[in-house]
Amino acid sequence: MSIAFNVPFFQISGVIQLKKKEQPSTDDWHPLRSAAVASGAGMTLLASIAVGVWLGLALDEWLGTDPWGLVILSLLGAVGGLWSVITQILGKK
Repeated sequence: MSIAFNVPFFQISGVIQLKKKEQPSTDDWHPLRSAAVASGAGMTLLASIAVGVWLGLALDEWLGTDPWGLVILSLLGAVGGLWSVITQILGKK
């Protein structure tokens, strides 16, 4: 009785060897993919700063603390945007 399983290794002469996954070559550079990553990173940074500025202006109007909400929340948006861009570029999602 023989049972076949769909597993990522195979047996040669009694020794189990793992299949090597094909690694993409390091010279596979696609300019459109690079442009898409760069424009996505720029839009992420721009959007996070814009949200920080908008929330800062709304908070200043509501609380009457004229420049401080704008300054603090726009800086917080910039830091959050940079953090997001760095994690996107490094590929850690």
